[in-house]
Amino acid sequence: MNSMTGFGKAEIKARCGKMTVEISSVNNRFLEISQRLPRQFFSLEPKVRDVISSLISRGKVSIYVGFEDNDGSMEQYHLNRTAVKAYYRQLMKLKKELKIGGDITTRDLLLLPEVARPEEVSLDSAAVWKDLKKVIEKAMTELLAMRRKEGQSMARDMKKRLNALNRQVKQIQKRTVNAVDLYREKLTNRVEELLKEPLPDNARIEEQIALMAEKTDISEECTRFLSHIQQYGETLGSSDPIGKRLNFILQEMNREANTIASKSTDLDISSVVISVKEEIEKMRELVQNVE
Repeated sequence: MNSMTGFGKAEIKARCGKMTVEISSVNNRFLEISQRLPRQFFSLEPKVRDVISSLISRGKVSIYVGFEDNDGSMEQYHLNRTAVKAYYRQLMKLKKELKIGGDITTRDLLLLPEVARPEEVSLDSAAVWKDLKKVIEKAMTELLAMRRKEGQSMARDMKKRLNALNRQVKQIQKRTVNAVDLYREKLTNRVEELLKEPLPDNARIEEQIALMAEKTDISEECTRFLSHIQQYGETLGSSDPIGKRLNFILQEMNREANTIASKSTDLDISSVVISVKEEIEKMRELVQNVE
């Protein structure tokens, strides 16, 4: 079982320069990938997405790629002399018309648009992708290891809670064994107390007991609940993404718990059901971060 939270970082000194990759992921219902790549690498975004989606099925993933060429700068710049001259002529004319004092400096000109232009660095896309893929996979290995480690910790916690749920449901199941007999005794005693004499014919009492037994029988709910616990435990051992399945099983557990609470008239059972629902809610919080 894997968590959806993780982080990985890697760098490589490639032929075209140094590449640094940082990848982080958090929980999300679906797979969502956000990329921050150097401008020269924009064409590689679909390939980056394919690598990530081949390794992760759920989570919000953010990837940052840094790049420094072998000269220590990402881009080379050149001055647009035509633009500089045009700006200078217009500024001098404006100074004269408006009678503005002061000198026009080189710094002033460099701050104007289109004066210093970045020169595109010609890169071999195939060679760049070969190196970039390598460093992404290295960072992903680190991220996946963190997700796996946290997932294992969550699985251990869930198993403890499953054991607690198993004990609680069996406690409820045991409590229901004599529920009908206890109700029969309680109802008979109450009627005799009201009539001040023993009942000669308890057919009506037995009819009420049968109706009560039908309305309040929770044996099926307990059996289904124990089956859900078993399914949950078996699913935890799967190497596939299981977050959605675990969440579905928890919904079924919660439905059974609500039914037991609504049908039972036993205060002790109602108290145990509250503890059951607390465990389910804690497990639901954990499941939100399971891939």
